[in-house]
Amino acid sequence: MRKEVLKIGVKLVKVGITTGWEKNMLVPGWSLIYTVRGCLEAVEKAGGVPLLLPVANNQSTRQEVLTSIDALIVSGEVLSVKRNVLKGGNPKDLSAQNPLRFANESAYILGALERNMPILGICRGLQVLNIVCGGSMFLDDIHHLPGRSNVQHHQGDKPPSETVHEVVFTPDTVLTELTGINKARVNSFHRQAVKEPPSDFRVIARADDGIIEGIAGTRRDFVVGVQFHPEVLPDPVWGKLFNGLIEAGKSYQKVNK
Repeated sequence: MRKEVLKIGVKLVKVGITTGWEKNMLVPGWSLIYTVRGCLEAVEKAGGVPLLLPVANNQSTRQEVLTSIDALIVSGEVLSVKRNVLKGGNPKDLSAQNPLRFANESAYILGALERNMPILGICRGLQVLNIVCGGSMFLDDIHHLPGRSNVQHHQGDKPPSETVHEVVFTPDTVLTELTGINKARVNSFHRQAVKEPPSDFRVIARADDGIIEGIAGTRRDFVVGVQFHPEVLPDPVWGKLFNGLIEAGKSYQKVNK
Protein backbone atom coordinates (compact mmCIF):
# COMPACT_ATOMS: atom_id res chain seq x y z
CA MET A 1 0.00 0.00 0.00
CA ARG A 2 1.35 3.42 -0.98
CA LYS A 3 1.64 5.80 1.94
CA GLU A 4 1.81 9.56 1.47
CA VAL A 5 4.31 11.05 3.89
CA LEU A 6 4.27 14.75 4.67
CA LYS A 7 7.70 16.01 5.66
CA ILE A 8 7.88 17.78 8.99
CA GLY A 9 7.83 21.52 8.48
CA VAL A 10 6.37 21.35 4.96
CA LYS A 11 3.38 23.66 4.66
CA LEU A 12 1.04 22.84 1.80
CA VAL A 13 -0.30 25.66 -0.33
CA LYS A 14 -3.95 26.38 0.46
CA VAL A 15 -5.89 27.48 -2.62
CA GLY A 16 -9.18 29.27 -2.13
CA ILE A 17 -11.72 28.55 -4.87
CA THR A 18 -14.69 30.88 -5.33
CA THR A 19 -18.13 29.32 -5.51
CA GLY A 20 -21.24 30.00 -7.54
CA TRP A 21 -24.63 30.87 -6.16
CA GLU A 22 -27.88 31.00 -8.10
CA LYS A 23 -31.11 30.98 -6.12
CA ASN A 24 -33.44 28.15 -7.17
CA MET A 25 -31.39 27.48 -10.32
CA LEU A 26 -29.70 24.18 -9.44
CA VAL A 27 -32.33 22.57 -7.24
CA PRO A 28 -35.75 24.26 -6.94
CA GLY A 29 -36.37 25.64 -3.49
CA TRP A 30 -32.73 25.48 -2.39
CA SER A 31 -30.00 28.11 -2.38
CA LEU A 32 -26.82 26.17 -3.07
CA ILE A 33 -23.19 27.08 -3.62
CA TYR A 34 -21.07 25.07 -6.04
CA THR A 35 -17.90 24.87 -8.07
CA VAL A 36 -16.47 22.55 -10.71
CA ARG A 37 -15.01 19.46 -9.06
CA GLY A 38 -12.17 19.52 -11.58
CA CYS A 39 -10.78 22.62 -9.86
CA LEU A 40 -10.39 20.72 -6.61
CA GLU A 41 -8.82 17.75 -8.35
CA ALA A 42 -6.38 19.92 -10.31
CA VAL A 43 -5.24 21.70 -7.16
CA GLU A 44 -4.76 18.43 -5.28
CA LYS A 45 -2.87 16.88 -8.17
CA ALA A 46 -0.55 19.90 -8.22
CA GLY A 47 0.17 19.41 -4.51
CA GLY A 48 -2.12 22.05 -3.03
CA VAL A 49 -5.07 21.99 -0.66
CA PRO A 50 -8.34 23.20 -2.23
CA LEU A 51 -10.66 25.22 -0.01
CA LEU A 52 -14.12 26.35 -1.13
CA LEU A 53 -14.72 30.02 -0.36
CA PRO A 54 -18.11 31.12 0.98
CA VAL A 55 -20.59 33.37 -0.77
CA ALA A 56 -20.71 35.73 2.20
CA ASN A 57 -22.86 38.78 2.85
CA ASN A 58 -20.34 40.38 5.20
CA GLN A 59 -17.28 42.14 3.79
CA SER A 60 -15.29 41.45 6.95
CA THR A 61 -15.94 37.72 6.46
CA ARG A 62 -14.52 37.89 2.94
CA GLN A 63 -11.40 39.67 4.13
CA GLU A 64 -10.87 37.23 6.98
CA VAL A 65 -11.10 34.32 4.56
CA LEU A 66 -8.15 35.70 2.60
CA THR A 67 -5.89 35.38 5.65
CA SER A 68 -6.33 31.60 5.49
CA ILE A 69 -5.22 30.97 1.89
CA ASP A 70 -2.05 31.28 -0.20
CA ALA A 71 -3.58 31.48 -3.69
CA LEU A 72 -6.95 32.23 -5.27
CA ILE A 73 -8.90 30.60 -8.08
CA VAL A 74 -11.82 32.65 -9.37
CA SER A 75 -13.88 29.81 -10.76
CA GLY A 76 -16.08 29.48 -13.80
CA GLU A 77 -19.81 29.12 -14.21
CA VAL A 78 -21.84 26.12 -15.37
CA LEU A 79 -25.15 27.82 -16.27
CA SER A 80 -25.90 28.75 -19.86
CA VAL A 81 -25.08 32.38 -20.65
CA LYS A 82 -27.28 32.17 -23.75
CA ARG A 83 -30.35 31.02 -21.82
CA ASN A 84 -29.83 32.92 -18.58
CA VAL A 85 -28.23 36.21 -19.69
CA LEU A 86 -28.62 36.91 -23.39
CA LYS A 87 -32.31 36.08 -23.61
CA GLY A 88 -35.39 37.38 -21.84
CA GLY A 89 -34.17 40.87 -21.03
CA ASN A 90 -31.85 39.72 -18.25
CA PRO A 91 -28.94 41.98 -17.19
CA LYS A 92 -25.87 41.41 -19.36
CA ASP A 93 -23.12 42.91 -17.20
CA LEU A 94 -21.43 40.62 -14.70
CA SER A 95 -22.20 42.75 -11.64
CA ALA A 96 -25.94 42.63 -12.35
CA GLN A 97 -26.20 39.00 -13.47
CA ASN A 98 -25.51 37.79 -9.95
CA PRO A 99 -24.79 40.73 -7.59
CA LEU A 100 -23.88 38.66 -4.52
CA ARG A 101 -21.47 36.39 -6.36
CA PHE A 102 -19.90 39.38 -8.10
CA ALA A 103 -19.51 41.24 -4.78
CA ASN A 104 -17.77 38.25 -3.22
CA GLU A 105 -15.45 37.58 -6.13
CA SER A 106 -14.61 41.28 -6.46
CA ALA A 107 -13.68 41.43 -2.78
CA TYR A 108 -11.56 38.27 -3.01
CA ILE A 109 -9.78 39.58 -6.12
CA LEU A 110 -9.09 43.04 -4.70
CA GLY A 111 -7.90 41.59 -1.40
CA ALA A 112 -5.63 39.12 -3.19
CA LEU A 113 -4.18 41.87 -5.38
CA GLU A 114 -3.42 44.00 -2.32
CA ARG A 115 -1.50 41.08 -0.85
CA ASN A 116 0.22 40.14 -4.15
CA MET A 117 -1.42 36.73 -3.74
CA PRO A 118 -1.40 34.47 -6.83
CA ILE A 119 -4.68 34.51 -8.79
CA LEU A 120 -6.01 32.23 -11.51
CA GLY A 121 -9.28 33.27 -13.16
CA ILE A 122 -11.16 30.59 -15.10
CA CYS A 123 -13.78 31.40 -17.77
CA ARG A 124 -16.23 33.68 -15.92
CA GLY A 125 -13.43 34.20 -13.39
CA LEU A 126 -11.27 35.75 -16.11
CA GLN A 127 -14.13 38.10 -16.98
CA VAL A 128 -14.65 39.20 -13.37
CA LEU A 129 -10.90 39.73 -12.99
CA ASN A 130 -10.94 41.82 -16.15
CA ILE A 131 -13.83 44.04 -15.01
CA VAL A 132 -12.60 44.48 -11.43
CA CYS A 133 -9.19 45.60 -12.69
CA GLY A 134 -10.60 48.09 -15.20
CA GLY A 135 -11.04 46.18 -18.47
CA SER A 136 -14.06 46.20 -20.77
CA MET A 137 -16.29 43.46 -22.18
CA PHE A 138 -18.24 42.47 -25.25
CA LEU A 139 -21.60 42.00 -23.52
CA ASP A 140 -23.61 40.89 -26.54
CA ASP A 141 -23.10 37.49 -28.17
CA ILE A 142 -19.61 37.51 -29.72
CA HIS A 143 -20.84 35.16 -32.44
CA HIS A 144 -22.74 38.12 -33.90
CA LEU A 145 -19.76 40.48 -34.08
CA PRO A 146 -19.26 41.88 -37.59
CA GLY A 147 -16.52 40.32 -39.69
CA ARG A 148 -15.88 37.41 -37.33
CA SER A 149 -14.84 33.96 -38.50
CA ASN A 150 -16.60 30.67 -37.81
CA VAL A 151 -14.89 29.89 -34.47
CA GLN A 152 -17.54 28.52 -32.11
CA HIS A 153 -17.07 29.65 -28.51
CA HIS A 154 -19.41 27.07 -27.04
CA GLN A 155 -19.43 23.30 -26.66
CA GLY A 156 -22.69 22.51 -28.40
CA ASP A 157 -23.40 18.87 -27.54
CA LYS A 158 -19.80 18.04 -26.67
CA PRO A 159 -18.87 17.22 -23.04
CA PRO A 160 -16.64 19.70 -21.15
CA SER A 161 -13.57 17.47 -21.53
CA GLU A 162 -13.58 17.78 -25.32
CA THR A 163 -11.97 20.63 -27.25
CA VAL A 164 -13.75 22.80 -29.83
CA HIS A 165 -11.25 25.38 -31.08
CA GLU A 166 -7.59 26.41 -30.98
CA VAL A 167 -5.94 29.22 -29.04
CA VAL A 168 -2.54 30.72 -29.81
CA PHE A 169 -0.34 31.84 -26.92
CA THR A 170 1.53 35.14 -27.01
CA PRO A 171 5.29 34.42 -27.06
CA ASP A 172 7.32 34.91 -23.88
CA THR A 173 4.33 35.02 -21.55
CA VAL A 174 3.28 32.88 -18.61
CA LEU A 175 1.39 30.32 -20.72
CA THR A 176 4.33 29.62 -23.02
CA GLU A 177 6.73 29.56 -20.08
CA LEU A 178 4.63 27.13 -18.03
CA THR A 179 3.43 24.83 -20.80
CA GLY A 180 6.37 24.91 -23.21
CA ILE A 181 4.00 25.15 -26.19
CA ASN A 182 2.67 28.05 -28.26
CA LYS A 183 -0.85 26.88 -29.05
CA ALA A 184 -3.43 24.38 -27.86
CA ARG A 185 -6.97 23.23 -28.42
CA VAL A 186 -9.43 24.13 -25.68
CA ASN A 187 -13.05 23.77 -24.63
CA SER A 188 -15.33 26.82 -24.71
CA PHE A 189 -18.42 27.92 -22.76
CA HIS A 190 -18.78 31.66 -23.32
CA ARG A 191 -20.68 34.11 -25.48
CA GLN A 192 -19.29 37.24 -23.85
CA ALA A 193 -15.59 38.11 -23.94
CA VAL A 194 -12.89 40.58 -22.98
CA LYS A 195 -12.97 43.61 -25.26
CA GLU A 196 -10.02 45.53 -23.83
CA PRO A 197 -7.94 44.19 -20.93
CA PRO A 198 -6.94 46.42 -18.01
CA SER A 199 -4.06 48.82 -18.65
CA ASP A 200 -1.68 46.82 -16.46
CA PHE A 201 -2.53 43.49 -18.11
CA ARG A 202 -1.40 41.97 -21.37
CA VAL A 203 -3.09 39.52 -23.69
CA ILE A 204 -1.49 36.08 -23.45
CA ALA A 205 -3.80 34.03 -25.70
CA ARG A 206 -6.25 34.55 -28.55
CA ALA A 207 -8.55 32.39 -30.63
CA ASP A 208 -8.18 32.37 -34.40
CA ASP A 209 -10.97 34.98 -34.69
CA GLY A 210 -9.06 37.39 -32.46
CA ILE A 211 -11.18 36.86 -29.35
CA ILE A 212 -9.05 37.19 -26.21
CA GLU A 213 -8.62 33.82 -24.46
CA GLY A 214 -6.06 34.74 -21.80
CA ILE A 215 -4.74 37.76 -19.89
CA ALA A 216 -2.02 38.27 -17.27
CA GLY A 217 -1.17 41.11 -14.92
CA THR A 218 2.16 42.86 -15.49
CA ARG A 219 2.57 44.34 -12.00
CA ARG A 220 2.00 41.21 -9.91
CA ASP A 221 3.93 37.95 -9.61
CA PHE A 222 1.11 35.64 -10.79
CA VAL A 223 -2.24 37.02 -11.93
CA VAL A 224 -3.56 34.96 -14.84
CA GLY A 225 -6.95 34.50 -16.47
CA VAL A 226 -8.02 32.01 -19.14
CA GLN A 227 -11.36 32.03 -20.95
CA PHE A 228 -11.65 28.23 -21.09
CA HIS A 229 -11.84 25.50 -18.42
CA PRO A 230 -8.39 23.85 -18.17
CA GLU A 231 -9.36 21.96 -15.02
CA VAL A 232 -11.53 19.52 -17.00
CA LEU A 233 -9.29 19.07 -20.04
CA PRO A 234 -7.47 15.71 -20.08
CA ASP A 235 -4.29 17.00 -21.76
CA PRO A 236 -1.58 16.89 -19.03
CA VAL A 237 -0.19 20.19 -20.29
CA TRP A 238 -2.87 22.00 -18.28
CA GLY A 239 -1.56 20.50 -15.08
CA LYS A 240 1.46 22.74 -15.61
CA LEU A 241 -0.76 25.80 -15.24
CA PHE A 242 -1.94 24.59 -11.84
CA ASN A 243 1.63 23.63 -10.93
CA GLY A 244 2.57 27.23 -11.69
CA LEU A 245 -0.17 28.48 -9.38
CA ILE A 246 1.05 26.22 -6.56
CA GLU A 247 4.67 27.32 -7.04
CA ALA A 248 3.55 30.95 -6.90
CA GLY A 249 1.64 30.08 -3.73
CA LYS A 250 4.82 28.70 -2.18
CA SER A 251 6.60 31.96 -2.93
CA TYR A 252 3.70 33.85 -1.37
CA GLN A 253 3.98 31.70 1.75
CA LYS A 254 7.69 32.51 2.15
CA VAL A 255 7.05 36.24 2.00
CA ASN A 256 4.07 36.06 4.36
CA LYS A 257 5.31 33.74 7.09
